Amino acid sequence: MSLEEEVLSILSEYVEPIEKAVEKLTPKIFDTGFLVKEFGEPVYRYSPESFTEGLAKPFWELFRRGGKRWRPALTVIAYEALGGGDPGIYTLAAVPEIIHNATLIVDDVEDGSLMRRGEPCIHRIYGIDIAINAGNAYYYIPVYIAAKKLPKNMATLFLEKYLETMTKLSLGQTMDIVWHRGLFTDITEEHYLQMAAFKTGALSRFAVELAAIYAGREDLLEELGRFGEAVGTAFQIQDDYLNIFGDEARYGKEIGGDITEGKYTLMTVYALTHLSSEKAKRLRQILHSHTSDKQELTEAINLIRESGADKYAREVMRRSVHEAWNRVEPLLSQTPAKTKLKKLATFLIERTL
Repeated sequence: MSLEEEVLSILSEYVEPIEKAVEKLTPKIFDTGFLVKEFGEPVYRYSPESFTEGLAKPFWELFRRGGKRWRPALTVIAYEALGGGDPGIYTLAAVPEIIHNATLIVDDVEDGSLMRRGEPCIHRIYGIDIAINAGNAYYYIPVYIAAKKLPKNMATLFLEKYLETMTKLSLGQTMDIVWHRGLFTDITEEHYLQMAAFKTGALSRFAVELAAIYAGREDLLEELGRFGEAVGTAFQIQDDYLNIFGDEARYGKEIGGDITEGKYTLMTVYALTHLSSEKAKRLRQILHSHTSDKQELTEAINLIRESGADKYAREVMRRSVHEAWNRVEPLLSQTPAKTKLKKLATFLIERTL
């Protein structure tokens, strides 16, 4: 069995309890009983049908399409590696996964995307107003509900880390949007890595921090958080890599989409600084044109490959995760969960889908 097959098998063990936890925080159908329980008696009258139409349906339309569910699995496995065994961890693990799906709904509006996970984006089905509102709502609803289930001191730390995470997500998204709109183009490798650490690394950092918080290991928050951030950042680099060099049938998305959007990735930044001035100028022209022409996309991909950016990106990913694991490995007892955690981290940077 390959590493990819093994990790996908491991992830499948967590899918059912994770999805049950998600449904507790965001039901498929809102009813008055749920609303009263979680939000209190209405001053006037609830409209559960409205919440089902405007929140539940768009969210579950996206969520049912799948996804690897690696973030919540990361939370649970990290918690198990810390010696935890309380199934209540699944409630916390569901929070970053709900937020992640909410960001996808909003990101697709911002990017003008047409397809997500092989089907029309949520805003194309339900409208931009419902999509934006639902995405924004699910930044808060699961957090509000989950926090009430925690002891006060634990809830305080949970909310503190949540606010930190959401701030970083917004900062990372700002960088990404400004760059692909061409409003700032003097982008360095350090700029890109910071954007990825904010936009993707922050949520996986939060996922691991939740494990430490629930296990009562605040002393390990920083090191475990840095590990989660490194894993998430590397995941983003690998996603960018697959968008250019992946097998379209396995990757599940159109190859070269990031080039069409004019996105700056570690590979395009590297290529722009390592190609000849003439070739770098041509690559920049293609990025700024937002072309979907197959010939021009192929030209850009060939220029990126010529620069050696593909090999460099893989080196950066592997080094980052290896260094982060070496810092956290001595802090964890030798258990099956620890082995799973290392395999999951390795899979996220070696995956082909």
